[in-house]
Amino acid sequence: MATPVLRALHAAYPTATIDVAVTPWAAPAFHGHPAIRRLVRYPERPNLPRLLALARRLARERYDAALGLDRSPYVGLLLWASRIPVRAGLGTGWRGLLYSHRISPTAGKHETELYLAVSRALGVPDQGLEPEYFVASDDRARMLARVAGFARPLVVLHPGGAVNPGSRLLAKRWPPERFAQLAERLVTAVGATILLVGGPTDTDAARAVRAQARCELVDWCARLTWQELAALLAVADLFVGNDTGAGHLAAAVGTPTVSIFGPTSPLRYRPLGRRSVVCAPPASWTTTDDRDLRRPFTVSTERDIGQVTVEEVFHACRTLLDSRGNER
Repeated sequence: MATPVLRALHAAYPTATIDVAVTPWAAPAFHGHPAIRRLVRYPERPNLPRLLALARRLARERYDAALGLDRSPYVGLLLWASRIPVRAGLGTGWRGLLYSHRISPTAGKHETELYLAVSRALGVPDQGLEPEYFVASDDRARMLARVAGFARPLVVLHPGGAVNPGSRLLAKRWPPERFAQLAERLVTAVGATILLVGGPTDTDAARAVRAQARCELVDWCARLTWQELAALLAVADLFVGNDTGAGHLAAAVGTPTVSIFGPTSPLRYRPLGRRSVVCAPPASWTTTDDRDLRRPFTVSTERDIGQVTVEEVFHACRTLLDSRGNER
């Protein structure tokens, strides 16, 4: 969701040196991005000693400006302690004092729109809301060879997600029996090949889908690197998954994408690709809930992901698959 800021910065200052401070967990999202010189490791579990050590390193680089695209007070403190003269970021109250240009988060706004408000505070014009990820031609060619024997359309299902450092919200997962029913309908209706994907924390979800599906599934869960997943998505005909990073990756490489939301807000977190569709409980589109997803909370019935039906998701899939000829 931050890559549109990189595109805007690179367009405004094509000769600028741009580094990105990022945790090891999120670093693969920036792999191969042409606007970035290098990635700077940000600690998964920040504390004052770690931040001050990183601040000393950043101070030696003598950066001209910094953008803080995270609400964490640690980010603002890091940039302030690094003595970077121009600092723009998201912050309210005392946190905002750490920035020379402060943007107050607005409830109901998409994260990408908030991030672009930060770069606009430095006079950088927007260059679109769509995310971007660059798949190397060699990676694409190797993936095309791997899927050459599969029947088309090639549909990638991601039934897991919702387990990240400091966050575990399994209520974001659509029931496995519904993914299984969706797979059966896609195989029957359009002769699709169904590939299951995910990381090591998603194997239980993939196993549950396999156990309940009455059709053949190809299980590549926990078998792909992030780069390989990007290449697979780039050559696939459709991606279907929960509110996960994989959905944003699919949108970023241009794959038709169906994202299933609940209880999180699609207003704030939906993939913004040109061919992205969201299926979510109606209440999800009106909520202004801005709570921290790293903290436990009770999911209201009106925002339960179980309200999303197989028929609704199947209809979205068919619409995107039927429109492929018009997009090419």
